[in-house]
Amino acid sequence: MRKLLAFLIVFVGTALMITGSCYAIDKSITWTEDEIAFINEHPVIRLGVDPAFVPFEFIDKDGKYKGIAADLLQLIGEKTGLRFEVVQGLTWPEAYDMALAGEVDALPAISRTDERELHFLFSEPYYYFKRVIVTRDTDTAISGIEDLEGLTVAVQRNSSHHSYLLYYPKINLSLYDSVEAAITAVANGTERAFVGNLATTNYLIRANGLTNLRFTAFEADRQLTLNFAVRKDWPLLVSIFNKALNTITEEEKIAINNRWIDLGSETDYGPIIRVIAIFAVLAAVVMVVSFYWIIRLRNEIKKRELIQIDLEKAKREAEDANEFKSSFMARMSHEIRTPLNAITGMAYLLKKTNISLTQTMYVDRITQASNNMLSIINDILDYSKIEAGKVELEIASFSMDQVIQDVVNIVSYKIEEQGIGFRLSKDPLVPNWFFGDQKRIEQILLNILNNAAKFTASGEVSLDVRLVAREKEKYHLSFSIKDTGIGMTEEQVKKLFVPFTQGDSSINRRFGGSGLGLSIVKNLLDMMGGNIQVFSTPGEGSTFIIQLSLSIDKEKEELYAKTFSATHFKNVRTLVLERTGASMNLLESYLGAFGMHCELTSSQASALSMLEAADGKFAKPFDLFIIDYDTPAGGGFEFIESIRKNPRIARMPKLIVLLPMMREDLFDRLDDYEIDMGIGKPIIPSILLNGILDIFNLKAVSASQPLEKKAGPARLDGSHRVLLAEDNKTNQLIAKSILEQVGIESILVGDGRAAVELYRQHRNSIDLILMDLHMPVMNGYEAAREIRKISADVPIVAMTADVILGVREKCEQSGIYHYISKPFDPDRFIQTVREIIQKSEEKSVREPTVLDRSAGLKNMGGDLEVYRQVLDAYHRENRDTPDTLCKAIEERRYPDAVQIVHKVKSSSGSIGARALYEVSVELQKALSDSSEEEIPPLKERFVSLLGKLLEEIGRFQN
Repeated sequence: MRKLLAFLIVFVGTALMITGSCYAIDKSITWTEDEIAFINEHPVIRLGVDPAFVPFEFIDKDGKYKGIAADLLQLIGEKTGLRFEVVQGLTWPEAYDMALAGEVDALPAISRTDERELHFLFSEPYYYFKRVIVTRDTDTAISGIEDLEGLTVAVQRNSSHHSYLLYYPKINLSLYDSVEAAITAVANGTERAFVGNLATTNYLIRANGLTNLRFTAFEADRQLTLNFAVRKDWPLLVSIFNKALNTITEEEKIAINNRWIDLGSETDYGPIIRVIAIFAVLAAVVMVVSFYWIIRLRNEIKKRELIQIDLEKAKREAEDANEFKSSFMARMSHEIRTPLNAITGMAYLLKKTNISLTQTMYVDRITQASNNMLSIINDILDYSKIEAGKVELEIASFSMDQVIQDVVNIVSYKIEEQGIGFRLSKDPLVPNWFFGDQKRIEQILLNILNNAAKFTASGEVSLDVRLVAREKEKYHLSFSIKDTGIGMTEEQVKKLFVPFTQGDSSINRRFGGSGLGLSIVKNLLDMMGGNIQVFSTPGEGSTFIIQLSLSIDKEKEELYAKTFSATHFKNVRTLVLERTGASMNLLESYLGAFGMHCELTSSQASALSMLEAADGKFAKPFDLFIIDYDTPAGGGFEFIESIRKNPRIARMPKLIVLLPMMREDLFDRLDDYEIDMGIGKPIIPSILLNGILDIFNLKAVSASQPLEKKAGPARLDGSHRVLLAEDNKTNQLIAKSILEQVGIESILVGDGRAAVELYRQHRNSIDLILMDLHMPVMNGYEAAREIRKISADVPIVAMTADVILGVREKCEQSGIYHYISKPFDPDRFIQTVREIIQKSEEKSVREPTVLDRSAGLKNMGGDLEVYRQVLDAYHRENRDTPDTLCKAIEERRYPDAVQIVHKVKSSSGSIGARALYEVSVELQKALSDSSEEEIPPLKERFVSLLGKLLEEIGRFQN
């Protein structure tokens, strides 16, 4: 009996379990056996949801899952018996990644895309919506998806909009984990635009009170859908979702939609009310405190008024002092530069005469002293510019070897004066051609090398150029300047870059200087992105390390490097005689970089033996012999004379002699000993290379050249005349003499008024005007303005000792567009004048006139007075026409642009501007047809011709 009772209990329990699992299944839906089995096997479906996809799905402040999708799932649960469980605490990207990994079973609110269909199965859509672009209401430039190209657009990560925008590679994406964060970024200006769906975006904008945004709908013919997405291995669940959705009535769907869409249109004023409340409390506190402070402030006002009076007085005094400083600087510069110009100019002219070598060296000393004086003035002016933030770098291609050569040539005077040695080494891996400010780099190296020489009484100064690292086309260089001078204490090093400061008061008395050089060096390096380090020991010397990054001039460097890669030196056997190991190693590295193999010796006896042994039987004779002048006993010339007379030397090699610094007299004796080339120390790689190329009659590369006597400046073709307005008789003589060397005739005047009158008389024969700015009767600015009334084309070049800020701008306002600073370098002066004259001639040949006066005068019946009146009216009416036309075309107001062009066309033909008339006809037609391709080039041609025509009319009328 007990067994029977137990059997009945088990049987009833089993039946209840079977029927219980299907108890909630809607009987009106026809389920397959597989679907019923799936529901029984998987009663709980894990969901991954977007916690902020309002109003479709979201997690409210109580942690409950709500929204359109949530209400639909509740109905589906009632019809299927399934229970849906939301995985809590996930962002949408995290939920999406878990769905991809199979850690959740379904995503309730997701759009269908090609990319997503690779990972999920999708139900039939249950909601349709539009995709919109959200921007600030002031941004009206975006009206469609094509306007987003080239911009960065905010979008929710892993959303359908994210997938959609990936098909537009020209649109940059800024990914956010939530829609709310993305549209907030647009509202506060962090982002330019956001792409999302209309319903969610509208709800969040209204709920957060973001009143400065606007929607732009696009793709009007395309509807986006929301679906249930199910893991790929559960197709039965998709079928269950579809059957359940089909049984939900339209009334139920409308009720759900109205419930959440209505909610989405309500603005949440809670945050606004809280902000208002906070401000109200603060306002009350402020009012209470204000009463207290008003009383105190009344007492303070009188004190402040007195302080303000004092401040205004101090400000006026500071401005007066600053104006006085600028005036003093300008006056000082002018007063010092004017006689310096006479000194350097006369020295240049003296050097061009037949003088002895000793006299030449004396002239060079005069020039060097003048340059040293000028460098002190430039330091003071540079510091003034740096203080005002007006220093600008002039980036251009330059040769590093040329920089080193220029620096060495200048500092060599100081080296010789001190009676010390100088050593130069350059890493062969350092390229020659870079982009940078050559003048400023030279200024930096000169300042430090001059200091090193100045403070070194015995020993040597060295300059070492090294490659530290390379990043693509950027080279990081190190310039090390080392001396064996007096050295510095740690305290002195700390004050080294402070302007107008030197190590101690005795340094200025013993060595001179303004104390500005290193301060300027530091500021210039900061501008270039470089830095400087100083290491020093008192009594032993100092080391300055400059680190500078420069971009290589790839084109010129490749041309320079071709010389090394060629087979020029493949079979050139070279012998080097050099006494010092450092110089020997340096020469070997340079020659190795050129692709040359060399044999080295420091003994003249060894060199002689090697030359004798190279007899052609057992060893090939040497092709090139490089000799340090100071290595052989008795000097290099006597040694060369001895080997020429040696019968055991089978073949005499080509000879290069390395001469000591500042021994220019030795260059004059090279021909006496039949020496092929002399190169002054220190050895610069490109000079050595060009010397070797020259010896073997090969093409020299474009870099620094070996030392040779400079030829006089080439004369200009044809006859040319320059009007020289200068009140200083010495400067007149210098400029006139320099110009005569290139065949230019000068007309001399001593004041501005005379310059204007002479130009009026000889305007057709004057090619250029050199104008001093400070002259009696009428200064250079006034004279230039008067000359511009006569001619708008004649080049005017300012010659002035004023180099303070604002002079160039003032010159341009007066019609002076070229500038030569006194004291000028004579060679640079000639080059500048030559270039201006040649460009002016090319321009006059290249550019025909727009106005045909003879045709225009004929149209006026030959009445010149009437013609002038018509031209005057035309000039007045069309002064602003180019700007007006450009603006109309830019704003696509083509009918207005047609009227403007038509007006110009009708009058241009009658005055004789045929070219402008023809362009006007073409442009008017293009504007009438709205031809977007033809309008821009025709507009540019029209504006150019009209501008030239107005200039020509102005010159003719004057």
